[in-house]
Amino acid sequence: MDIDVRDVGPAPLIAALGRELGIVESVNETVQWDEKQCFIDPGTHTLAMVIDILLGRSPLYLVEKHYAEMDVELIFGKGFKSSDFNDDALARTLDKIYVAGAKKVFCHAALRALLKEELESDILHADTTARLVYGDYPAEKGLNITYGYNKERRRDLKQFKLGLVTNAQGFPLSGEILDGNLDDKSWNRRLLNTLPEHFTPEKLKTLTYVADSAFVTDKNLLRAEKLGLKFISRLPATYDLVEELTQKAFTDDNWLNLGQLTEGSGKARYRLTEYTCPLYDRQYRFLVVHSSQLDKRKLKKLDNQVKREQKTLEKGVSALNIKQFACRPDAEADLERFINEHQGGLFKITGSVDLLEIPEKRTRPGRPAKHEQRFYHSCYQVTATITLDQLHYDSLKERLSCFVLITNHPDLSALEVLNEYRNQTVVENRFKFIKDPIFIGPLNIKRKDRLEALCYVALIALALYMILQIRVRKALSNESEPIILAGKKKSFEPTASKVLELFAPIKIMWLNNGKTIKRQLPKRYIELSRLLKMAGFDFEIFTSPP
Repeated sequence: MDIDVRDVGPAPLIAALGRELGIVESVNETVQWDEKQCFIDPGTHTLAMVIDILLGRSPLYLVEKHYAEMDVELIFGKGFKSSDFNDDALARTLDKIYVAGAKKVFCHAALRALLKEELESDILHADTTARLVYGDYPAEKGLNITYGYNKERRRDLKQFKLGLVTNAQGFPLSGEILDGNLDDKSWNRRLLNTLPEHFTPEKLKTLTYVADSAFVTDKNLLRAEKLGLKFISRLPATYDLVEELTQKAFTDDNWLNLGQLTEGSGKARYRLTEYTCPLYDRQYRFLVVHSSQLDKRKLKKLDNQVKREQKTLEKGVSALNIKQFACRPDAEADLERFINEHQGGLFKITGSVDLLEIPEKRTRPGRPAKHEQRFYHSCYQVTATITLDQLHYDSLKERLSCFVLITNHPDLSALEVLNEYRNQTVVENRFKFIKDPIFIGPLNIKRKDRLEALCYVALIALALYMILQIRVRKALSNESEPIILAGKKKSFEPTASKVLELFAPIKIMWLNNGKTIKRQLPKRYIELSRLLKMAGFDFEIFTSPP
């Protein structure tokens, strides 16, 4: 009897979850393919790419080699082999996805999973991010991969953008691959215009759309009103109304103290006050929110302002202090002028005028003789000093710790509005998945159509990833014992990546008698049975092919 060992890691778990969510069927129902000509259906190829992404994406030309080290039949079923997932076959599947409409393929799969899991979709969190690529990508029809702004500050690399809409749990409801230079304001407007394609007018009125400040434009606010869509956003700092409301909040001093909104030491404490006033001739609710922790970027900007002002004042003071005046009134007038010119800044300027005896300049060259008589003249000089106005600095710092939220939601309390906006991190955290080199490494596919299709496959992988996370966290919410993660860390809310990490070492023993293959799972992995059950499966998926 031959004995062999095969890697599987979490692949059987991912495959079982993908089949349960209907990913294979969703793709096969959406794309056009000929069962007689295609030995492997495009849905299975897509599932293979999803598994590869969640195991740490390989370039297409290495996927076949990756699967060659694994138990392919255990993952996909009897009769499958690693050569079924060669780069040409996967590339042709990407072509089919692109022709069918890659966004349509993703949305169909995501909707199927959403309904299967009975997830809520009343809260929509929307945002965009830039995804850097390597390669030339000349300008032509289709996706415009070009230079644009990105938080990585890589101006040397081209990019495309990704617009994502999730529910309150972070499950991707919709995704869109965008041109690299599309601005967020335009994307929000485009997204609002497409919402009626996905929701009935009655359903739209039950939704709450949560977005960052790029949402707030006259056209977007008007469009939301026409749709009957409730929204929560942040009023951009470029609006004068932000300063007006912040100043009014400190003047009125009628704050609602909320304390810490998250557990843990050193977390920010919040307070807020609410106003109703017009914007673009329409009435909205505005929440002035103060946080005890100032945004690091704002603090850096304030400190840079201090340094610039100090440098300018020191230069001016130096020039003022070397001036000589014939009379005291002239010196005092110049000091007063200097102070008035720099009023309202971050520094206090003080000074005095003194009568000084200044030695005359010698008319003869050389060293003066020992008993040479020195001549002096009397003049007045200013001695000015600058000191940081700490009260003014602290006041500015406190105001910078404020932000203003805007909403038209009539029913949510001020605290609920703030919490929904703070939960905007659910969509921002999904971008970490899209950019994480562990899941999706550098994208360097030469053809833009295949690159776009692969990105939508990655969004399908994200949907599966989030279902796994939601299932495990939901199960743990009803238990008293946490799970033990790598590094012996305990958690009731593990990320899906931490869950997959626990299954990564799994290997299967093959016992081959020449006719049949019997699979055995080493006993040391049985301790994962509790976690596997939370995901909705048992260890049969690691020993019996589907």
